[in-house]
Amino acid sequence: MAIRTVTRRGERRYLIDITYRKADGTLARFRRDAEVQTRAAARAEERRRLTMLAATGSPDGGGAIASPVVRPMTSHDAAPTLTPQAAAPSFKEVADSYLTDFAASHLKPSTRHSYEAVLRSHLLPQFGALPIDGVDAKRVRELDAEMVRDGARPSTRRNVQVVLRSVLCKFAIEAGFLLEAPRLPRMPKVGRTIITALTREQVTSIIAHALPSHRIPFLLAAYAGLRAGEIRGLRWRDVDMASLRLVVRQSICRGEVAPPKSGHERIVPLVGELRDSLEAVQRGGRDDLVTKGNDGGPWSEFALTAAFKRTCRHAGLDGWSLHDLRHFFVTELFRNSAPAPAVQALAGHAQLSTTQRYAHLAAVDLEAAMRRLGSGQGHTKATAPGEP
Repeated sequence: MAIRTVTRRGERRYLIDITYRKADGTLARFRRDAEVQTRAAARAEERRRLTMLAATGSPDGGGAIASPVVRPMTSHDAAPTLTPQAAAPSFKEVADSYLTDFAASHLKPSTRHSYEAVLRSHLLPQFGALPIDGVDAKRVRELDAEMVRDGARPSTRRNVQVVLRSVLCKFAIEAGFLLEAPRLPRMPKVGRTIITALTREQVTSIIAHALPSHRIPFLLAAYAGLRAGEIRGLRWRDVDMASLRLVVRQSICRGEVAPPKSGHERIVPLVGELRDSLEAVQRGGRDDLVTKGNDGGPWSEFALTAAFKRTCRHAGLDGWSLHDLRHFFVTELFRNSAPAPAVQALAGHAQLSTTQRYAHLAAVDLEAAMRRLGSGQGHTKATAPGEP
């Protein structure tokens, strides 16, 4: 073991201590505090140092010839003892540590589950057995080319590389599995997509065909802009019928409670059919959920999605998702001349650029305005260029 703990000024420190034989046969000693002061990171750095020693003849890469690795020399040792070379951890080992030590505390539940799915389906089959420092630009290009041959969309390919960078360039460096971030190829370009939205007539039809127990979840998406997880997490304490508003405080994903996607709470006024429907139902206790699944608990991801798809089929509107009701909400705000910052606040978008992606959906209103402008041109006197 090349790791020791020492105490300096009352503070416990992890120390890398390696005694080895240089190329000329003389003994040398490498002693340095671990770059990251956690036991897991110190062990990872120890493995890197031993691997570097075997490859270059020095734990810091300054040697020229690989030499045997020995355990640290103590005052009781007569001579250094040879030990096997420590190998770099595999990508799978680092990925498993990423999910348990990093993702659990740094990622929201929905993001964590999607990242784990990407790791299991794309990255681990390709890189799982490789040492962590063996995942380089060449191998990443090979994976991307394979995904292209399989017909993967650019957004899917980009998501895979986002997860890979999170593992290699954030966690692996922070935990000490890598000394520096690997040089990776540029991520695939993803063009801007045109968002489509339901019309008011279509939304009215969906609500009319919904079962009574499904109506409020759909209204919360269409007329308050709540995401699916926010619908599952809405409690009666968050609904203020006296002031006709609700506060989006939490989201539930796969049974886990977390803040909304933006990380911020937001206020949404209650209007129209949503207000009337909430007033008509019997309120539960403060901590009771506003909407519940068939088992009396929070809606599961599958059950809420399946309920919406069944309702769309009954309404003759196949091909839409529950999230499209939220698209409708944002689009309607723009169509009613709401300023972009207000729409951003009501929708809970972290970035204004996300909100502005919906602005083009109100283009029909802009076209109507331009037609009105054009229809009035015949009532004005034409002027020659340069005339006031």
